[in-house]
Amino acid sequence: LRGLQAATVRLVGFPSASPAVLPRVLTALATRAPGLTVTYVEAEPPEAVEAVREDRADVALTFSYPGDRDDPHGPSARGLSVQSIGIDGLLVVLPHGHRAARGAGVDIAALRDENWIAGCPRCRGHLLEVCGRAGFVPRIGFETDNFVAVEGLVAQGIGVATLPRLAVASFPRLPGVVTRELPPGEERTLHVVTAHGADRVPAVAAVIATLRAVVVELTDGARAAEGTDAAGAASVAN
Repeated sequence: LRGLQAATVRLVGFPSASPAVLPRVLTALATRAPGLTVTYVEAEPPEAVEAVREDRADVALTFSYPGDRDDPHGPSARGLSVQSIGIDGLLVVLPHGHRAARGAGVDIAALRDENWIAGCPRCRGHLLEVCGRAGFVPRIGFETDNFVAVEGLVAQGIGVATLPRLAVASFPRLPGVVTRELPPGEERTLHVVTAHGADRVPAVAAVIATLRAVVVELTDGARAAEGTDAAGAASVAN
């Protein structure tokens, strides 16, 4: 009721946001609104949306992929406020020197004969859709939701994978790994979900504005770094 002088906002967010987005948000809010306390719980989008609906969270940071049949921002979010705050590209993660890494982008159809590293059955839906549109079913030999483990396996030439840009940006890239963008249209959209009217509360509005700014900063910075990496690879190839 007293604006930003003293308030607590309960935030819930998806795992790849935890190491990349959360620390920057908390640091920015400590300067902008020192009286504001933010609590945080990690959850995948369906559980995060449900937490807002059940008043266990004030703000949910979520994502959706185009054409996702299980998009939690559809009927399950009815009655809630859903705002898009940014776009997070999807990257193909390849061993250094892989033939598909010679340009800025990659044709995923060229990877049909590779071994794939994928997340849990619930998390690999978009990978299956992308490969399906390219005319093949990926041969998934390894399953992990640990982003560092994915890069470690790729670095050793054990397989290839896709990861969101935020996940790749959340820790230093391992030696022996390169990333390339999938074609436009394969990005995931990032959202904040709240109760209707909650963004009129100053503390909630401050958290949403900071989330939006941090997401833009991270995704733009990672995109610029990726462009430099790809340009260097193309130069070497030429």
